[in-house]
Amino acid sequence: MKPLRISLVALAGLIAAPANAQDDWDLGRDPGRKLTIAAVTYENFGVAVRCVDGVMSVVVSGLPQGSGLRTIRHQIGDEAEVTGRWVSAGDGGAAFSVWPAATAAYLASGGRWVLDVPDNGRITRISADLPASPGAIGEVFTACGRTLSPTSLQDEPDGEDFGGLRWVDVPIAEFPTRTDAAGGLAALSCTADRRGNMRGCKVESEFPDGAGFGRAAVIAAHRRGRVGPPPGVDADIEGRRMIFMVRFNLRDDQAPLPAAPSRLPPRPEQLTRPPAGAD
Repeated sequence: MKPLRISLVALAGLIAAPANAQDDWDLGRDPGRKLTIAAVTYENFGVAVRCVDGVMSVVVSGLPQGSGLRTIRHQIGDEAEVTGRWVSAGDGGAAFSVWPAATAAYLASGGRWVLDVPDNGRITRISADLPASPGAIGEVFTACGRTLSPTSLQDEPDGEDFGGLRWVDVPIAEFPTRTDAAGGLAALSCTADRRGNMRGCKVESEFPDGAGFGRAAVIAAHRRGRVGPPPGVDADIEGRRMIFMVRFNLRDDQAPLPAAPSRLPPRPEQLTRPPAGAD
C-alpha cells in the first residue's frame, strides 16, 4: 500500500486553542476543504476526530508501525475497556478507526486514554490524558450531520452487525480507478427493503480518505447487494440495518491480544498535557 503520511502537527494552523487548553479539545475548521477537526496533540502523539465532506474519521498518530487492519485494545477514564478495529498504511504509526463515530463518542468522555498496541509480537502500552469534549467533538458530529448525545456510544455502530440476516447476493465492489492507493476499506451502514435490497447506504468510514472506496462500496451495495433471513425462517426484513466492511486488497492482521496486563511492558509511555500557559 502506498505510504499515507499523517501529521496532526501539520493541522495546527487550522486550530484555535481555547482560553484554557485543558477545557476541551482544540477545534479547527477549513471551509474550503469541508473540514472540521477536534484534536489533542503532543510532541510524538496525537489524536483527532474529523469530518471531511460529510465523512467522519478518528486518527491517532505516534503508534508502533503497522499495516492493514489492526486490533487495538483501549480504555479511557472510567469507561469499559473496548477492543477496536483500526486500519493503517504502515506509514510510521498512524491508525484510523474503522468505526469512528462510536470511537469519537467513547473518547468524548475524557480521562486517561490507555492503548495496548500490537508491536512485532509484543504489546506496547501508550497512555495520554484527554480532556472531556462534548463541545469540540460535538461540533465535528454536527458537521457530519450527526448528534453527539449521552446515548451516542450505544447508538453508533462499533462493529459489523447483519441484524440476523445473511447475504443472498454479496456486493462485489469495483476498485476505484482514480486512486493511487494499493488498497483500502469502506465501512457502510445500509437498510434492507422488503425484497432484501440495500437502500440508503451511508459511509461510516473510508480509508484512505477521499480515495473513492466509500463511493465504490455504496454503488456496489445499492446495485448488487441483497440480504434475506436464514434458511427456513419467514421474517419481515424491511427496515433492518446492515453494518459491514468492504475491503479492497487489504490485509487483516488478526493476531490475538494478550489478556493479562502483566504481559505488557513494565515502563509504559505516559503523556500528560501541560497546564494552560505553561512554556
